[in-house]
Amino acid sequence: MAAGLAWGTLAVSAVGTTVAVVLAITGGVSWQPVVENTAMGIACAVSGALLVAQRPKNPIGWLFLAAALANTVTAVSLPLDYAIGRQAWVLSAALALPLALLLYPTGRLPGPWWAVLAWALAVATPFVVLGLPAARIVWTGLTAAVAAPLVLRYLRGDEVVRRQLLWLVLALTGNALASLPWLLRLGPGLLLMTPALIPVAMAIAILRYRLLDIRLLVSRSLLYLLMAIGVIAIYAGLVVLLGQALDVEAHLGVAALVAAGVALLFNQVRIRLQPVIDHALYGHRRDPFRALSHLSARLDTEMDSLDDLLTAVRDALQLPYVAFRLQGREVAASGSAAGVLEVVPLAASGAASGDLVIGVRPGQNRLGSQDMHVLAVLAIPLGVALRATMLSEELQLSRERIVAAREEERRRLRRDLHDGLGPTLSGVAYATDAARNLARSDPDTAVDLLVRLRGDIGDAIVEIRRLVEGLRPPALDELGLIGALHREAERLSYQEGGHPLTVSVDAPADMLELPAAVEVAAYRITAEALNNAAKHSGATKVCVQITVGDELHIQVHDDGKPGPDGWSPGVGMASMSERAAEVGGRCEARPGPDGGSVEAVLPLKPW
Repeated sequence: MAAGLAWGTLAVSAVGTTVAVVLAITGGVSWQPVVENTAMGIACAVSGALLVAQRPKNPIGWLFLAAALANTVTAVSLPLDYAIGRQAWVLSAALALPLALLLYPTGRLPGPWWAVLAWALAVATPFVVLGLPAARIVWTGLTAAVAAPLVLRYLRGDEVVRRQLLWLVLALTGNALASLPWLLRLGPGLLLMTPALIPVAMAIAILRYRLLDIRLLVSRSLLYLLMAIGVIAIYAGLVVLLGQALDVEAHLGVAALVAAGVALLFNQVRIRLQPVIDHALYGHRRDPFRALSHLSARLDTEMDSLDDLLTAVRDALQLPYVAFRLQGREVAASGSAAGVLEVVPLAASGAASGDLVIGVRPGQNRLGSQDMHVLAVLAIPLGVALRATMLSEELQLSRERIVAAREEERRRLRRDLHDGLGPTLSGVAYATDAARNLARSDPDTAVDLLVRLRGDIGDAIVEIRRLVEGLRPPALDELGLIGALHREAERLSYQEGGHPLTVSVDAPADMLELPAAVEVAAYRITAEALNNAAKHSGATKVCVQITVGDELHIQVHDDGKPGPDGWSPGVGMASMSERAAEVGGRCEARPGPDGGSVEAVLPLKPW
């Protein structure tokens, strides 16, 4: 129903304005007010109908339709000389359009207090229609106040709202350009038609704000407008000053001299004015070094997370969306991803640290050369920041894992002590009491209890050894790393079933004392690799080679062959990798044509 009413209003406006134009031509009345109301009526009718059809809940469309009817009534009344209808356009200019601007672009007031301004416009409009001078002054002030919420929306709004407001700025700039003196010489038609650009621009902004790169149009339009105003002001001022100084009228010679001076100043003014406008519309993306310094300043003061960093980049370059992507996973983002996305690789210390994903601005198919130049400059600090943050998060995660592993180890130790050693020692205590009580009355039974007690104590000793070995292999304390590995090699000299297995250990005899954590990790990794070779590969020879430099290098190589199903890492490999990672190292296993190999590199740093 809403769409039908909207299109019906458009039809009425179209018919009415057509009748008005025909009556104006045939009746010989002044055509200028008819053309002005006709243009505004058609523009408001078309814009309002489209808005109501596609955004029926946005009241701006209905306000445009009301304005269209008011302008149409005035356009028809002028050639017919209907006094009542001649003032209908005031309802459009004094109420409907200011209210539309107050609600633009969301269709909602920017705050509850702005309803006072809306009601004030509604109250003042009837008095303006009646032609009261005081009412016109009040209405002028109220209309000027409508600009305040528009400025607030631009300053506080997101990328979409700002682009929508720039469409309105473009229309207003077009109206200002149409009033320039040299364009007025073309006749009043252009000046009469340009107000119709305002509802058209507002409708485009609400429905299709991505249509064009509006910032470029506004930038050029504002530049030409300000330059034109400046040229007029300078020209008029110099003509007056020179005319008075020379005590002559501003004749052709003075005008020529002034024109030459203005021409010399024109380019210098343009060069200085363009960056100011570009900064207001584009941010810092047209000045890479300013963008870098701006970002560095914010990094020093207010960066608490990667999201804050990306927000600073998005604000500096006026982008709709910026995100960090690491191994295909988004780790931080600012803005909303819509439209075309471009990816800029990031690096730190010569290694890839991730990607910077950029959302292309509405109206663009790709980032411009200036954008890419700025991003190329920013890529280095952004890559370093991403890498530093990821390392910090990895460190925190590592700390959490260490704490979790420590608590799990404590839980296991408590459980083993409580469930294993505890009951054994309790039984020993009870048996000791029983033997003491029977020592005189039944010595034979007491002796039997003591014999069993000796067995229980032996079991407790075995349990204690098991617990101790779980904390740290005793062989490391007794023999050292190399001696413990030689003992493990001797133990595995023969496989189950009697198959011979030769295990050799090549290591420096006078190896310095290693950090305890590294020593345990090296022993566990090597022992696991030897056991895997003995049990699963069918090898007859295993070589262990250990070298020490800035890091501890372990290589275990066997001559075994993978089974018919091929080689795949199992639980043992995962355990070796975890042990290496716990001390900041790495461990890799791979099959080869002459057997399998396990290589581990462990850092030699204090723990």
